[in-house]
Amino acid sequence: MKKVSVIIPVYNMEDWIDKSLPCVTGQTYENLEIIIIDDGSKDKTYMKCLAAADNDRRIAVFSKNNEGPGVARNLALRKATGDYVYFFDMDDHIKPNAIERLVTVLEENDADLCACGFEMFDGKKVTRTIVKTDGLRRTGEEARADYAPQMLMFGAEGIQGAPWYKLYKMSIIREHAIEFPKIRYGEDDVFIARYMSHAHSFVLTGDVLCRYYTNTCRRFWDKYRFDMFDTVAEHTRYMLDIVYAWNKDNIEVRDIIYRDYFQKTFSSLCALFNPHTKIPRARRYERIREIADTFARQTPDSFGITHPVCACMKKGKYKEIYVRILLHVMRHRFD
Repeated sequence: MKKVSVIIPVYNMEDWIDKSLPCVTGQTYENLEIIIIDDGSKDKTYMKCLAAADNDRRIAVFSKNNEGPGVARNLALRKATGDYVYFFDMDDHIKPNAIERLVTVLEENDADLCACGFEMFDGKKVTRTIVKTDGLRRTGEEARADYAPQMLMFGAEGIQGAPWYKLYKMSIIREHAIEFPKIRYGEDDVFIARYMSHAHSFVLTGDVLCRYYTNTCRRFWDKYRFDMFDTVAEHTRYMLDIVYAWNKDNIEVRDIIYRDYFQKTFSSLCALFNPHTKIPRARRYERIREIADTFARQTPDSFGITHPVCACMKKGKYKEIYVRILLHVMRHRFD
């Protein structure tokens, strides 16, 4: 039985450890090493993780200064000794047989990556279930030639996005020195794209094995208390340099990257109204202007979507952007 390294970055997660960690320690697949990286928490997260390690010899806990989940995962990768890698987020949930099933499907198909379906949970109910195309297998060469179906995390063939519904081979990560970029938003996408640059194949299972707790407006504000846009723009450059470079004739892939750029830019505009950051109104307006101008300059003229905020950024209508984002935030502030 090959070893699976389960990597868990944590930051101020003391309220989640007791209810979420047992779904990892209780996996039917027993040959696990569980590496928890405390990313400079300011609450009791580190002490609670140490207490959990006292009760389970498979758990190792390390602490570092806060630099974001990507850097924390990189540290864990350097310490990991497993044959396979599974990334878990402490505020999510996996079924007891999740890792066993991912390993089985990966090995039966001699694949380099296996992805499964997942549920979206708002804290009260499952709002959406994403089912992957059971048994779909593509070579890396096929995927890189036409990556559009794989780019949509919520699509039946998608493998991009969050890392927690996939299993990876450590040998590929080691051989090609694959790491998460040092950005705090969208780092998962870049890691997976880097991995798929070298993967010989991937396979999907129709099993729904993970539950993802969706970000409400308040959770979003708690997680992202910084100016997100520079990170968003850097994430887009990474994706263009990696994914679009595989086949620059594929305009569909290019447009998916730019649609994601817009969606993340929209989130960064909303983050300017985060009550935790207390940005002065004049500075907020100026930053909206800077973001809109940068987005318009960096997106091709041939790219466009019907969203009014995208149109306003293209046309330099800064006041209208301000009002639309403010209304959106006010509408969803209690979500």
